[in-house]
Amino acid sequence: MSDVAAFSGLDESTVFRLWDNVEWLDRVSGRSLQSLMSSVPGIAEYSMAHAVRKRRDELVTDLHGEGLTVDLTALEGSAVAQQHLLNALEAALHIMRGQATQKTSSFIARFWGREQDIALSALYSPDTGHGLLEDPQKLFDSSIELAPRLNRKTYSFHSILALNILTHQVSKVTGALEADLGFEVPGRQAAFMMRGVVMGSLIGSDDFELAERYRRELDATPVYAALEEWSFPTYTRDGRISSDFTLPSSLSLRNTATEVLREIAAYNDAYLYYLVSTYIPLAMQRDPAFGGRVPELIQALELRGAGCRDKRIRQTCNTLVRRLRGLA
Repeated sequence: MSDVAAFSGLDESTVFRLWDNVEWLDRVSGRSLQSLMSSVPGIAEYSMAHAVRKRRDELVTDLHGEGLTVDLTALEGSAVAQQHLLNALEAALHIMRGQATQKTSSFIARFWGREQDIALSALYSPDTGHGLLEDPQKLFDSSIELAPRLNRKTYSFHSILALNILTHQVSKVTGALEADLGFEVPGRQAAFMMRGVVMGSLIGSDDFELAERYRRELDATPVYAALEEWSFPTYTRDGRISSDFTLPSSLSLRNTATEVLREIAAYNDAYLYYLVSTYIPLAMQRDPAFGGRVPELIQALELRGAGCRDKRIRQTCNTLVRRLRGLA
């Protein structure tokens, strides 16, 4: 005890009070803990591991009470930061309890972002060894039940984001436009929710006609095009998330370019068609340099487009490549 006190600079009485207390980490003050971390090997690592483990155990117990079993092997073996995964498990708890409150909307809305979306995708994933839940079916059902009830207010920025996130995750897994998710809501709410459904369904179903219908909808409906242009830059943090769904007139799409290049290589042909026919042309209007990645974008489209079986997708890729070469 005297050694710890000497090295940390704490009073011996403080160290003595904590020495044999198994709950010492909950009792120590922030300043004292920082002193211990900086002077005693292992305390910093223990403190973080303890906090994560404690929150994990509480969430596992609470979710079990709601009928969901957490796959601990998948949770511990994931390459995603444990904190993001625990946040996803807490989102599941909100959804399962079905409380359509502003707090629930606000919490789910925080998953608008690349890293958060990866964690939430693991939550909804039915793939053994990857999904955080042994059987996520009850989560699907609760999400579909909760989504319409989040929209009780005429306008709520967080409820719009939460609706989009829930419908996107369910549609991505099912690969279909769930009938129960097609409820009518006004203006931006309908547009943004439907974007989430369409993106999820494209990823899950490889439905070219859906991608084409979505493109036509954007051509005919300005609010759809505005929300489409807003989504990628805010998702990748090139732009700030704004409740009025606007972007600055000058914006470099560096992070967006990285994400789009990843998606060109990773996703199916229908989603590729959505990118080349709908999003990338919009993005080029905002940032003709495409975050300085135009040469890489051309190369990626030429490589991926050549392997598409659908002639319409190949032609759309070629048309976009010719346009990009004219800008390069």
